[in-house]
This record gives sequence, structure tokens and C-alpha cells, in this order.
Amino acid sequence: MTKQNLQRLLGLVVLGILAGRVWGQEPEQAKREGSAFSFDTAEARVLRVFSAEDRDYRFVAYVVNWKGSEVVVFDHLAQSDFKEGDRIRFMVHKMRLPEKDGVRFSLNFMLASQPDATLADPAEDGRSPAEKDRMMRVVGGDLSAAHNEEERFYALGPAAKKALGEGKTAEARKFATELEGMLPTYQEHGFIGSAIQDANQVLGRIALAEGKVEEAKKRLLASADSDGSPVLKSFGPNMQLAKDLLKRGEKDVVLEYFKRCGTFWEMGKDKLAAWCETVRQGGIPDFGANLNF
Repeated sequence: MTKQNLQRLLGLVVLGILAGRVWGQEPEQAKREGSAFSFDTAEARVLRVFSAEDRDYRFVAYVVNWKGSEVVVFDHLAQSDFKEGDRIRFMVHKMRLPEKDGVRFSLNFMLASQPDATLADPAEDGRSPAEKDRMMRVVGGDLSAAHNEEERFYALGPAAKKALGEGKTAEARKFATELEGMLPTYQEHGFIGSAIQDANQVLGRIALAEGKVEEAKKRLLASADSDGSPVLKSFGPNMQLAKDLLKRGEKDVVLEYFKRCGTFWEMGKDKLAAWCETVRQGGIPDFGANLNF
């Protein structure tokens, strides 16, 4: 499997399970908490193409017919160039998310095809049950499932967050520090933004727990020092460290953090604006699922 295909496949699994996970928990634990997710694949012909460019940034999505309805399939990595009439393979992702006033059921469609012939072979696209399970373990933070350095790069952030959630501070610090050391090597990686966030958020929360408020504030801002990632641009950044700092009265740094998050989280600008207003009025926003990503 090519490096590009590996990045896409692992990335799709990240997007597929993220909303169903609770930070620091495995997917099955999240399910018991009320969240659930499932995903499958389907194929259809492209009916229309949506695309846009802004300097070096690109957006692309495809309209297809799925079960009698026209739906939009997003290419979160914006690496494809299919035309009307082409057949594409896509992931159908279903999420059940408990909310304050009930349960939200969400349905999303993400591109799984590549304009690369190597991905046309089912044996090559990593979708065998065993390989799918291994990939889910990798992006869930199981370092033993990683077969190479890039897969370890994917696994370290979730592993650090899981360790911190379990109270294993030394282990969390070790994993986050290792991930931070890998950042220069993966500056051009599609998920560098998520890695920058995870390393700094974990180390920032540890610093705050140790009473190192200034270091925690620097880590919070550093966690948003990127152009984002498919995960960050879709679901938004993690707000746990921001919430912890607000409890200590650190309004200014959190407002600056929101501002920096707005540079890559276009989809969350309304939410960020509402959170800013709440903080300016002296409150702590209800961050909802953004405490779990």
C-alpha cells in the first residue's frame, strides 16, 4: 500500500470513529456511555461535482444517489478529481450522539476511493475485517497495533489522551513528548494539525495539574498553531484545556485560543462566536462533544 493510500485510509478511520469516542475511552466504552457509531461502504456514479479553491486550499465533494436520495460525499483530504459519470466508493458513517436535551442521529458520507488504480483492488485498500480492526486499534491509541513509524504517529495522540484519562500521568507525558518530537518530521502530513493539538493539549493539562499555569497557557495557544486537519476542520478542536483554564479565571488566553481556532475551523465560526460571548460575560460555555475530540 502506498504512503498516500495509508494516510487516506487511516484518516478515514479517524473521521469515522472520532465522533463516537469519548476522550480517554475505547469505542466500546463510548457505546456504553450512549454514543455509538457504525460505518460501511457503498459505490455510486457521480451526478455533480462541487469544488472551490482559495489560494493553496481546495475543497471537493460529489453528489451521488444513495438509496433513492441525492447526498453529498465529501473528500476531506481534497486529493481527488473525479468527473460526472465516474464511479466512486464512499464511506457511509452513522453516529448516535447523546446531547443535553436528547439524542442526535447523524449520517455522513466520506470519499473512500482514490484516482489511483492501487486502491481499486479490495486486497489493497485495507478493508479486510482484520485490517479494518487493526486500523481502528491504531487510531484508537493501541501502539502495539502500529506496524511502522507513521502508524505510531497516528496512535501516539490517542494513546496519550487515553493514558491521561486513566490517570497515568507519567505514561501520558511520555507519549505526548514522543509525539511532539515527531512533529518536525511530519510537517507536511495531512494530520499534523491533530498531532500538534494532541501533544500540546496533553502536556498543557499535565502542566496545569502541576500548578504551572503559564506553561499551560502557552500549550493551549500552541495546540492551535496549525492550518488544522480533516478532523479539526470538520469536528473542531478539543476544549478541555480551555475549560480548565477558564475555571482558573484565564479568560484572555482562552479568547485568543478561540480566535486562532477560527483560522481553520470555518464550520465552527458561529459556535466559536457564541462561546466568546459567554466567556466575555464571565461564563463557561457548554462545549459539548468538543470536550471529547
